[in-house]
Amino acid sequence: MGNAVGAPETLEDHLRRATRNFSARLPEERAVTLAAELARELARAHAESPPRHPDLDPATVVIVDGHPRLDGAASETPAPDAAEDLFRLGGVLYFMATGERPDVSWRLDGPPAGALSTLARQAALIALSAPRTGDRFASASQAASSLEAAVAPVPTGAPPWPMFRGDASRRGARPATAPVASLLVAWESRVGAVTASPILTSSLAIAPTADGRLVFLDRASGRRVHEMRLASAVESSPALSDRVLHVGTDDGEVVGVDVVDGTERYRVRLGRLVRSSPLPWQDRVFVGTVDDKGAGGVASLDAAKGKLLWMRKTGPVFSSPALAGDTILVGSDDGSVYALDAAKGTVSWAERLGAKVRATLAVAEDVAIAADFEGRLVALRVKDGTRAWTADLGHAVYSSPCLAGGLCVVGCHEGHVHGLDGRTGAPRFQVQTRGPVIGSPVAAGERFLVASTDGTLYLLDAEGRVLHQVSLSSQGVQSSPALDGDAVAVGSAEGLHGLRLTP
Repeated sequence: MGNAVGAPETLEDHLRRATRNFSARLPEERAVTLAAELARELARAHAESPPRHPDLDPATVVIVDGHPRLDGAASETPAPDAAEDLFRLGGVLYFMATGERPDVSWRLDGPPAGALSTLARQAALIALSAPRTGDRFASASQAASSLEAAVAPVPTGAPPWPMFRGDASRRGARPATAPVASLLVAWESRVGAVTASPILTSSLAIAPTADGRLVFLDRASGRRVHEMRLASAVESSPALSDRVLHVGTDDGEVVGVDVVDGTERYRVRLGRLVRSSPLPWQDRVFVGTVDDKGAGGVASLDAAKGKLLWMRKTGPVFSSPALAGDTILVGSDDGSVYALDAAKGTVSWAERLGAKVRATLAVAEDVAIAADFEGRLVALRVKDGTRAWTADLGHAVYSSPCLAGGLCVVGCHEGHVHGLDGRTGAPRFQVQTRGPVIGSPVAAGERFLVASTDGTLYLLDAEGRVLHQVSLSSQGVQSSPALDGDAVAVGSAEGLHGLRLTP
């Protein structure tokens, strides 16, 4: 057994030696690492003139100092093709990781679900050997990058846009990374209607669909990485803390999902409906609820297991909790804004606006800005709930305020986008769209992105001028954009859209 004296070691020899049994599998991380190195070798072969399509059979791939080499390997088929090379590489990866040969059914159905242990690794396998060539990686180089990322350590820092409105203050703002004057569509993924706002990690855009699925997309390409069924319907925007994604459902539950391996961590029923978007804080998660009796409140959950720690009854809560220090601020359908102690759930103060408060409050230093269904926009002092200023917009407000550059920017149900002075509430600009503005604006520096139910994403400057606009869906947009640097993701009635901010 083994290779002849003086003959180079092959991948087959390496597998036999590494596993002591050719039918056994390699450790998964080692298998994915070897596949990444083979993808780099393929990329070099494809870059030659003319392109070379090496044989990927383990009996012919040479191993040099523990690394695979495809130097001089012959073409495997009379009509070689880069997409076919990727398909065969997927088969080699599967064989190394599982000890099993790919089934002929791969040509119709693709690789089996759950073959590899993490979503990133399984997604790379699927993108190598998808039945449709258009669903495979665009190049061997792209495949190599994806495989390398799949064995890299899981990032430990905070995700770039981990929750609705971007962070616990719910301001919906990020600094500009460069001058911005226009929008460029990077990709579209027709996953079905998305009302919620997506979250962004360094590599993924994740959002629930209106029909209750949770979809994971590659942030750069829009390629579908993973999908799972959560509930009958979902409008709550998810929140990511550590590696657990927390999301409310229209079945009245909050579900925790591990974003590394796709497993469900917990599921807890809180009432009839959870449209509020969760707020992670320390080892807890806060979320608004609507109960079976038409009332509701705010729940505090253990972030790891979903155990209910406390429930504070209010009116029905569709608004998402915001955080100011150790105070939770939330609006209710009873027309009031409540300030709750985050640790105990006790009410610090309550201020009645008048009509339903479904917009999420935005916190800036010692003031939180709230809006109601009668068009009142109110700046409340966090310490005691007294009013710093009030503005009457004249029409119902579902949209949550965005605070950036000294401005408060918010949409109204009659289709206007209003810009006000964030310190005084004085009007600064008004922009008309062609439909109700239900989604919430976000800011990149002093540029504002606003989606309208007319199906358009608008780019505004700080004076209310429309710099650029992109039509996303003839059926409308209710989702709020998510932002990281020059990358934008937003849902529509047709799916998820990835865009770029450009000079």
